[in-house]
Amino acid sequence: MKKQTWKEMKLQYPDEWLLITDLEQDQYGNTEAGVVIRHSNNEDEIYKEPLPDKPTAMFYTGESTFSGLRSHVEIADPV
Repeated sequence: MKKQTWKEMKLQYPDEWLLITDLEQDQYGNTEAGVVIRHSNNEDEIYKEPLPDKPTAMFYTGESTFSGLRSHVEIADPV
């Protein structure tokens, strides 16, 4: 498996969950590159097989539907 940049992963696996090893991160902890060892539209599929015996990370390449703190900002009264 070949190491790819995050941009390449997003292009090759749009709107999919990725299980990545051999991560390279910038000084802020953002993923810059890694090796995709699994991918799926379904998050649960990533965990059906045993995880490898090395550090891994899971990411989604699509847009987040999590509103989180943004919803609080949107409803806050302006001062």
